[in-house]
Amino acid sequence: MVVLGGSVSMSYFTARRTDTSLKGFSLMEMAIALLILGLVIVSFQGIFKLLFDTDHKMREQQSMHRINLSLNTYLSVNGYLPCPDTDGDGREDRVTDAGNSVCADREGGLPYEDIGVPATDAWGESYYYRVHQRAENPVYINQICEPASVLGLSGTRGTNNLWLCPSSNIYYCSASITASTDCDVTFNICDVPCTNSTDPRPTATPPSPPFFHLATPPFGTVSGSLNLRVYNEDGDQLGEGVVAVVVSWGANGDTVNRASCSGGSTEEMENCDNDRDFVDTQTGLDRDFITWITVNQAKTAIIGTRAIR
Repeated sequence: MVVLGGSVSMSYFTARRTDTSLKGFSLMEMAIALLILGLVIVSFQGIFKLLFDTDHKMREQQSMHRINLSLNTYLSVNGYLPCPDTDGDGREDRVTDAGNSVCADREGGLPYEDIGVPATDAWGESYYYRVHQRAENPVYINQICEPASVLGLSGTRGTNNLWLCPSSNIYYCSASITASTDCDVTFNICDVPCTNSTDPRPTATPPSPPFFHLATPPFGTVSGSLNLRVYNEDGDQLGEGVVAVVVSWGANGDTVNRASCSGGSTEEMENCDNDRDFVDTQTGLDRDFITWITVNQAKTAIIGTRAIR
């Protein structure tokens, strides 16, 4: 401090006030800054979640495509579709009933070890795998005119409802034909009476896959019994003769799934309610991802192997 002629210079105090005014933020300024920072963080969280979900959905779409290809490859190599995995080891589970190999259950996990795909989806949840319900039944699984025969592995072959037109060498699966003369007289599908004593599947001892044939429904106007059904969001049926469906429960699969079938969208509830109907949705944050195999896909998969004719 400088004293001049008994007076005190104000420059010192002015400098101190100036210095004080340059220090830090006021509480109001800090509150505003924190508010802005919070808004920025929330925005980045939303963007990150969107990118995270988009990445996972893209990965799952690729996984569904891979699973479908792997099931088709399994069909080509083995001549049948695998049953669901019921004990969590990644392999199909079967039992022998009345001498025929049948699925231990119509639903379960995807046999990922058998078909060579990852065990879980993009969100780390197990895949759900549902097959034709008659694959559990020894009466139907090896019958050539049953769509469930796509899952036939071993046992006694059946030719119920199978008819051959001798002049055209075309086989027909029809429960409506009850006598050989129905072919040429009643239904006019052959110019001579049909026969039902021929099995077109390759002979083998013991019988081996495939247990289905080109005549296995769906074929012509015969669609087959109790097939699974897949619809789009508009209610239009996709595919025909579906015998197996694979489901990823999507982003909320940890809470909405087959074991906990509640709290999801209408489409999600349809997919986890254990009936024959499924919905393939293409929109929505928590949409399920679905792929499926039809009888015609099974025929195409092995037709080049000359296992069916």
